[in-house]
Amino acid sequence: MLPLEIFYIYFSPYTAHAIKIDNVVFPTVEHAYQCARYTDKEIIEEIRQATSPIKAWEISSRYKHLQIPEFKKEEYKLEIMEKIMRLKLEQHEEVQKALIGSKDLEIVKHIVTYPPGDGFWDDGEDGKGLNHIGKIWMKLRSELL
Repeated sequence: MLPLEIFYIYFSPYTAHAIKIDNVVFPTVEHAYQCARYTDKEIIEEIRQATSPIKAWEISSRYKHLQIPEFKKEEYKLEIMEKIMRLKLEQHEEVQKALIGSKDLEIVKHIVTYPPGDGFWDDGEDGKGLNHIGKIWMKLRSELL
């Protein structure tokens, strides 16, 4: 398993690696992902301007009832997250180097702080979650290698 400090420096959706999408800069993967849930420009901008990824998540949570219907489908959420994580990888050389440097180590997102994990993106409280963030990173790594 990848050491936690490496995950939180490079691979967490909360790391300070801005993502540029269609000439719009999002402070983190989390900001971009939460904005992708909506079509309302005011909601998107409120989330994008959030002062932290946790605030972006909290703001998005307030508007969840207004998210686009596609976000109820797991496949769609995975597709969007993979696209955003791919952009992070393409736009940040240090993330590429860290991912290549992780060799064949298992990459696991394990939540130890707020906001709580959901067992979908992370490995869950008991380690039996789906760990989709880790799986996406390992898929991207295999493509790089």
